[in-house]
Amino acid sequence: MAKQIEAKQIELHGKVECPYAWRARLAAFEKGVRFEYIPFDVADPDPRAAQHNPEHRSPLLVHGEFRLTESGVIAQYLEEAFSGPALLPVQPTARARMRLDIAELAKLEADTRAGVVATPEVRARIQQAYELLERKLADGRSWLGGDSPGLSDVMIWPQLAGLQLRLQLPIPAELARASAYYSRASSRASFRETRPPWVQ
Repeated sequence: MAKQIEAKQIELHGKVECPYAWRARLAAFEKGVRFEYIPFDVADPDPRAAQHNPEHRSPLLVHGEFRLTESGVIAQYLEEAFSGPALLPVQPTARARMRLDIAELAKLEADTRAGVVATPEVRARIQQAYELLERKLADGRSWLGGDSPGLSDVMIWPQLAGLQLRLQLPIPAELARASAYYSRASSRASFRETRPPWVQ
């Protein structure tokens, strides 16, 4: 079944700067799924942007006649539909823990669009989220997913980048594990090859 699914080209549509579209690209790259990224908010958009994504959804996966939105759902579809490195553990208990990580680390989400200034409330919540990430890495693992990045990892990398680079909310130096984690993430080929222009 996976081989039949893989026969069709994947399109990932989205806004150039959208962190959720970035999530989808990260998941595809880490999974080893070949895809074409088609932004619609550019000076000279690909004609397929209007044809396949008339509502300007960000992100949108197009796989033949199949359409799918929501970055987390897209990432899980890529995991289940394609062969390649696993983004979810095999064991149900480990999968449940990873999904819990995704839910709890949603505290890292913030409006990271250009020009946004973080309020004191946002700053306090992000600090708590950084501390939570530090605790989740306390067992010495390199990634939330274990020895290699998993779904929980790729879901938070765009937010971490936005917090560092756009909201000027760096991970505190005393949170050494979380700081080292972001350094590893930003050195990944998937991170470098799929990043939006504002991420240097």
